[in-house]
Amino acid sequence: MLLFLQSLINGILLGGIYASYSAGFSLIFGVMGVINIFHGEMVMLGAFLTYWIFTLFHIDPFLTVPLSFFSLFIFGYLVQRFVINRVVEAPPMNSYILTFGIHLIVAYTALWIWTADFRTVTTSYSGMNANMGGIVIPYARLATFVLALIVVAGVYFLLYRTEIGRAIQATAQDKEIARLMGVNIRQIYAITFGVGAAITGIAGSLISTYFIIFPQMGLSYTIIAFCVVVLGGMGYIPGALYGGLILGVVQSLTATYLNAGLSGALTFILLFIMLVLRPAGILGKGIVE
Repeated sequence: MLLFLQSLINGILLGGIYASYSAGFSLIFGVMGVINIFHGEMVMLGAFLTYWIFTLFHIDPFLTVPLSFFSLFIFGYLVQRFVINRVVEAPPMNSYILTFGIHLIVAYTALWIWTADFRTVTTSYSGMNANMGGIVIPYARLATFVLALIVVAGVYFLLYRTEIGRAIQATAQDKEIARLMGVNIRQIYAITFGVGAAITGIAGSLISTYFIIFPQMGLSYTIIAFCVVVLGGMGYIPGALYGGLILGVVQSLTATYLNAGLSGALTFILLFIMLVLRPAGILGKGIVE
């Protein structure tokens, strides 16, 4: 029983971080209909930004989160405004090819600058844990989980409680009507992509506190983000939290009771089942095309 509870807690903590970087993926798709294949590279950039600030200036990783947010917002805004905006209303294959090209450029530029070495952010509290009745909870993972929930809640608040959020929702529902109502569609697209990149950069900073980081890490995070948003519902922001928690728990239990190598395979099996039986996600609120 104790082993099951430990595995369950580990899965929930992992699921929180999955949700934090998948929310940006879901937001971008929900508004623009773009499958962002270089999404994982934004996780990588956020992680490396935190790593270098910590290494060079000895600033706590959690204190670098605002810098990751603003830096990745600017990066995402500019990339969308001057590159991706050109293919937003084009056939989907155009955006797939374009974002895959950006994925290659960013990944191999990072590899050229930082080499293929694996890196970690090791702080004074990295090995510290809370022991609750035999269940071990690492402080860094717990703090990461809490911040991940704040990120998802923040995106939800932005969309449903602010003026810019209402403009984003209007654009997602019917861009022509939104344009007639005076909404600058291209500006909204750029802001949306910037916000998606920003919260993904935050997730990268959080990931650097307990996962190995390296320049080629991005594609695996893109794949996981895709699986999470399919589970929760494409374009449905709260669904990223549900999908992340489900995937995190499934992977943790699989690694504990079956084999760690099977967790990846089970992820794709789960994805296949969802696409066939429930393409709109667990709650049926996602976008189906």
